[in-house]
Amino acid sequence: MISPEMERLNLEMISDDAEVRRSALKRMDELARSRDVDATALPSLMILLRSADVEDRRRSSRIAAKMAQNRVEAFWPFDLLNALTEDEDAEVRENAAWALGELASMRVGVHSSVTFLAELLLDREAMVRGTTSWALGQFAEHLHMSSQLAAERLEKLTYDRSPYVSKSAASALEIIRG
Repeated sequence: MISPEMERLNLEMISDDAEVRRSALKRMDELARSRDVDATALPSLMILLRSADVEDRRRSSRIAAKMAQNRVEAFWPFDLLNALTEDEDAEVRENAAWALGELASMRVGVHSSVTFLAELLLDREAMVRGTTSWALGQFAEHLHMSSQLAAERLEKLTYDRSPYVSKSAASALEIIRG
């Protein structure tokens, strides 16, 4: 049964009033950080993940990733998470990779995500490349999913200027190569 607060927040998150929506997203983010969000939040988040408003996509993608990290069992929208790896905003792309990696650690995932993540390894932002490398390591470790293309790109990223990226890529490669 859905709590009254969650029911209210789900309605407010899809409000036409930006102030109401942002306030609800802020509260939902707080609840996600304290592990108090359940699968009932996903339908409203799925609407916001498609929003034209970048702030709505940032916040909702972060909440979705946190829910995955908290191991919320749900019917996860992999097609939408995969599509978010191509978002115009770097934070949204990073959050999508984070969510996919967390889901893989729960042993939940689809092979098409590996393809999207392999493409995301070419991102211009180091944080996106690093998180994506980590996510691919999660797919390899928990789901035994990888691709030759991902491995080749990870190999190149072991020489990345960013220590975070190079270490994440090396770690993922180690898992892939067993």
